[in-house]
Amino acid sequence: MKHSRESFLKKSLAIGSIISFPSLQKSLYAFGSEENQKHRENPIAYAESLGYTNPIDQILLTAILAPNSHNSQPWKFKKTSDSEFYLFGDGDKQLPEIDPINRQFYHTQGCFLELCHLTADSLMFDTTIKLFPNGKPKSNSFSKTPIAKVSIQPKTKCVHDFLFSGINKRRMNRSVYSGELLRNEELEEIQSLARPFVQNIRWTNDPSLMNSVLPVLDEAFAMETNRYESNELNRKWFRLTEESMLTNRDGLTLEGNGLSGLKLWFAKKFFVDLSKESWHSEDSKKAGIQMFRSQVYSSKALVFFLSEGKDDETTWIQTGRDFMRYTLSCAVKNIAFHTMNQAVEDYPESRVFTKKLKQILKLKPNEEIQLIARLGKSSYQFDSLRRDLKSFLV
Repeated sequence: MKHSRESFLKKSLAIGSIISFPSLQKSLYAFGSEENQKHRENPIAYAESLGYTNPIDQILLTAILAPNSHNSQPWKFKKTSDSEFYLFGDGDKQLPEIDPINRQFYHTQGCFLELCHLTADSLMFDTTIKLFPNGKPKSNSFSKTPIAKVSIQPKTKCVHDFLFSGINKRRMNRSVYSGELLRNEELEEIQSLARPFVQNIRWTNDPSLMNSVLPVLDEAFAMETNRYESNELNRKWFRLTEESMLTNRDGLTLEGNGLSGLKLWFAKKFFVDLSKESWHSEDSKKAGIQMFRSQVYSSKALVFFLSEGKDDETTWIQTGRDFMRYTLSCAVKNIAFHTMNQAVEDYPESRVFTKKLKQILKLKPNEEIQLIARLGKSSYQFDSLRRDLKSFLV
């Protein structure tokens, strides 16, 4: 069978077989903008350089570095004093095509709140967080009903949570991981440093269990890519050019998906096209599926965030707070992580895979898989952009 030049390039890109020359690789390596690096390297110092000297502003500028689905950054906040603010969900940033009940939306709110807490702690403040002070918002009332009320008070005891030290290294790493399976000792250290948790966090590096789980994750990603609604959502959130990345400062990117060097250059130069026809073409979908397959099968451990009993907005926020702690612990220990939730989303096609995973993991009927991530080691670095702090204020 003969393949077109474009088809050949796409397949080569997906499996990483294009040769990369060191000099060009270095010049094309994906690190993100210099300003973005400063924000992540030392967010407090970066805040001060922008003139934000009030602790509440420094906390907010740091907390927007929290992980969030599609880099949608679905937060709004209203400051009521120098020591208090209300957190709102940004209703315009909901992702109903893949998150119809807003599970991941609330995970993201929890990540934000936990990073607020840890940033305040680093500045010698305690936090008081009250969820749903005016009741739970509906999907069409996020702008009117706050998700949380947050206040800070000077610490009365010199007790610190040292997870904040991982903020400069915390990033989603979708590259192919290298090396051996993570050792039990490494995984126990991550778990220990990240405690305390509200939900149950279960990890595995057992080859037999991973060999059962990974094909399900692979199949779920293929399903979601071939499902028009979810693939179209990705197209709308994709930022291909440097101009679109710097203008929007949000969304999905090739760099964020682990591409750098010649692979990144070829992708941008020759065939990644955001037109509907090209994006939904069989070649494009196959390339994306092959790329994910190379990522998922490079996993060196898996971690599952599980809840038992209630499965509601409060549970989802608590899961997000746990996830924020776990990702910072991974950063401190120089372990890469990448969430893969296509098999545990809340639409019918995804729930087929959820059922398979619950059977493999032998979960109880009232246990729910909230999040799944792969772990490993990688030197790849790319920091997703964040919008200006003022764009979040109401």
